[in-house]
Amino acid sequence: MQRSDILAFLVSLGITGLLIWGLVYFINTWWARLPKAVALIVCILLAVLAIGYPIYALARWSDRYLARVREAKTRGQRVE
Repeated sequence: MQRSDILAFLVSLGITGLLIWGLVYFINTWWARLPKAVALIVCILLAVLAIGYPIYALARWSDRYLARVREAKTRGQRVE
């Protein structure tokens, strides 16, 4: 793992923490005030985001890693 990967990991961890805090705040404060139809739509959207965002982030990380591996192979270097 390179230094740029550690920085990206820490930033994504911070963003994830803020998103979780915001979600908890939203549910504790605003959820009971929403009409049932709106609450259902918001629930579905939150589920899609909670499942899709980590998958998307892993796919982007994988693409960057594979690009580094390919570049290192063309240069004849060993990849760590």
